[in-house]
Amino acid sequence: MVMQGPEHSRVATLVRLLDEIADLHVQLLAAIDAKIDAMKTADTDRIRQTMLGEQEIVERINEREGLRKQLTVNLGRSYGISPERARRMSATQIAERFAGSETARIEAAVSRMRDLTTQIARRNHVAQLVSENILRHMRIVFASMTAPADGGVAYSADGQSNAATNERLFDLVG
Repeated sequence: MVMQGPEHSRVATLVRLLDEIADLHVQLLAAIDAKIDAMKTADTDRIRQTMLGEQEIVERINEREGLRKQLTVNLGRSYGISPERARRMSATQIAERFAGSETARIEAAVSRMRDLTTQIARRNHVAQLVSENILRHMRIVFASMTAPADGGVAYSADGQSNAATNERLFDLVG
């Protein structure tokens, strides 16, 4: 299928848009890595800053994805496809049906996105595990501080948790 006119322009715009979305995913991956690094050093200000940056990138991705769907609807309309059906079409399906000479570029962008989303999911899983461990340790710390007089849990010099003495931390320090 040889495209001309508006359809060709829409496909070229779609290719650029997919590349932009992929670049935003690269930025998101870097933001998640920065957040994990901040978590490792317990730098709460940096954690907050990276999370705000991460949120901004996700918003931009969602905005670009909305544009991609609009473009897909317009492209589908040119070929008699309903807006609902066109909106649900993946980039691969669009490439197969409409892209012509741009098919390889769309498929390359889709492949890149697939790889990036896999990496992002893995990094997010690491961040989740780090967060869960931090929360678990903080619960132990706070339980030790507020434990009844018969003792709670405390950390030893090597970082292991063990039974605390009969004194509460707040009783010791006022």
